[in-house]
Amino acid sequence: MAGEEKKNGRNKALRILNIALIVLVAALVVFLVVKVFFVTRITVTQTSMSPTYADGESVFVNRLGSIERGKVVVYFDDDVAVPRLASAFGLFAGEAKLLIKRVVALENDMIWLERVEGGYEVVIRFSDGEDGTTKEEYTDRNGEKVALDPITLNPDIAGVLRNATRWDPYIVGEGCAFMMGDNRTVSQDSRVMGDVPLSRVIGTVD
Repeated sequence: MAGEEKKNGRNKALRILNIALIVLVAALVVFLVVKVFFVTRITVTQTSMSPTYADGESVFVNRLGSIERGKVVVYFDDDVAVPRLASAFGLFAGEAKLLIKRVVALENDMIWLERVEGGYEVVIRFSDGEDGTTKEEYTDRNGEKVALDPITLNPDIAGVLRNATRWDPYIVGEGCAFMMGDNRTVSQDSRVMGDVPLSRVIGTVD
C-alpha cells in the first residue's frame, strides 16, 4: 500500500514536471517568435537621433511597421544574410551595425536644397511628384514638433546631398529610402552614405 502511494506520488511529480517543462518550452517558443517576427528591443548606441532618442536608450522595434516618410526606423548599414536573426540575437551580422534614423524620402522622391535668406543655412525640401512640395516637419513620441538643427554647411564649398548637384533634385533609388538623423550636425546618414535598401530595414520605432 505504502509502495503504491509512493509510486503514485512519483507519477504525480513527473506529470507536474512535464507540464512545467511544456509551459517553459511553449513560453520560450512564443518569446523567440515574437522577437524574430514581431517586436524586438534594441539599445541606441549613437547620438545621431538626439534628443528624440538618446544614446543608451532602449527602444522597441515593430517589425511589422510600415516604412513611411517621417517614420523612425532601425536598419543595418550593410547587407546581412539573415537580418531578422542578426538583429534579434546579434548573430550572422558580421561587421554590419544597426543604425536608427528617420525616413526623409522614399523611392522616386525628389529631394533638393533651398538656401535660407541671409546666409548659408539651407533646408531640405522634397516632393513625391503628386502632392506638391514640402519641407521637413516631424513630431516625436509625445506629439511635439521635432526641432531639427539647421544644415549650415557652406553650399559653395561642401556638398550636402551625395553625388547630387547642390540645388538640383536628388532622386531616391528604386527599393530604397533616404535616411537622416534628427541630430543633423553629427549624423552620418544618406547625405554621406547614400540611399538605404529597404531590405536592410528591420522595423519602425513607433
